[in-house]
Amino acid sequence: MNTSASARTGAQWGLLLTASAMLMLTMGARQTTGLFVEPIHRQTGIGIASISFALAVGQLVWGAVQPVFGAIADARGPLPVLLFGGVLLSLGLGLSPWLASEWGLIV
Repeated sequence: MNTSASARTGAQWGLLLTASAMLMLTMGARQTTGLFVEPIHRQTGIGIASISFALAVGQLVWGAVQPVFGAIADARGPLPVLLFGGVLLSLGLGLSPWLASEWGLIV
């Protein structure tokens, strides 16, 4: 195997590991949010229906943007999409504890 093929394989493994880590984080966050509906309700006073609606909007957006970002990844490569997704993931998870309104949870 020549050097360029070896470097390309290493980069592919890096992308794969990064994408896998992001998937594990997002799936963990998405699959456990139902456990936190009642504590969020008690802490913020936001209604359970509003919290559930915010979670449903998040699920809808998550599914709706997949084809869009898949097309962008096909056109520009996976690295820009992974970087942008990582920034959005960090912002979303980092700011979540300070969002105490219905619209804050939705956005």
